[in-house]
Amino acid sequence: MKQNDHICIVTPVFNDWDCLLILHGELQREFALMGRSFTLLAVNDGSTLDIPKSFINTGAYDGGVLMSDPDLNMDIIILELQRNLGHQKAIASGISYASEILKPDYVIVMDSDGEDKPEDIKSLIAGLYNENETIVFAQRRSRQESSLFKTLYVVYKFCFKLLSGYVISFGNFVLIPKDQLSRLVYISEIWNHFPGGIIRSKLKYTSVPIDRGTRYKGQSKMSIISLIQHGISSITVNIDIVSVRLLLFSVFLIVLTGIMFLGLIWVKFFSDYAIPGWTSSIAIGLLMIMLQAFFFSLLLTFMVLNARVQKNFVPALNFMDYIRSVNKYKINV
Repeated sequence: MKQNDHICIVTPVFNDWDCLLILHGELQREFALMGRSFTLLAVNDGSTLDIPKSFINTGAYDGGVLMSDPDLNMDIIILELQRNLGHQKAIASGISYASEILKPDYVIVMDSDGEDKPEDIKSLIAGLYNENETIVFAQRRSRQESSLFKTLYVVYKFCFKLLSGYVISFGNFVLIPKDQLSRLVYISEIWNHFPGGIIRSKLKYTSVPIDRGTRYKGQSKMSIISLIQHGISSITVNIDIVSVRLLLFSVFLIVLTGIMFLGLIWVKFFSDYAIPGWTSSIAIGLLMIMLQAFFFSLLLTFMVLNARVQKNFVPALNFMDYIRSVNKYKINV
């Protein structure tokens, strides 16, 4: 990365305006120490709280060359979505806007609440020097959530690997070079699950270990329900692979119950071990299992075929449909 390369920070926001204000100050400090310039692009994901008065709207932002803006380190560009789309779709909208309109040299995606620490940006940049055109993720060494949340997160990663065959060991904190970004925004899967979409895309990526930070203010929006929804979204990214794996399991189950049914017939008619009434009950149970596995396998077959022919949503082509406005703000400190 060259010293004069411009970096766009993309961060989704839902009501965390106080955290965004703190993040902006932290970014100014860190980038001043590095001697680099940046633009903060905040994606307002349908917040129910109004933007504070400390954010002074200086008018609509119509894009243009970032490096020609003398206040690019001082201001915040807020991209207003039409409605609440969710964390992952807000990220996809933000990076699509950055790629298609702002055209920075690099994009960094991070949360605005302080859990992704601005001081760790140096580590992401350092990861580029070894592989200059590689996406660099922050791999979390530690988390600050409750023990229950950490346990469920381990379960989520295990299920993701079991169903998709991929290993996911990072979140959304990532540095993306321009060439990779222009390809990434045409990957449909990032709309539902950003890191899962990158894994599925086959784009080259690496990771650097970091420790998860603590929130600047307030409580995390990620509840147990949100984590389950997040896990389901990650599975939909690989729905064809998941469906095929479950289909193979269903076929295995049908074959296994068929073998057990044949064994049951042998016990009933060719041995002295049959217990009156017991054989019929077991036979009915096995037939029910076989029928359920058969119809489940049919459903999965149709899901795989549908995934193959369905027209995909492309963020770079469709993101503007969800943008209400884009405005530039100065911070009144």
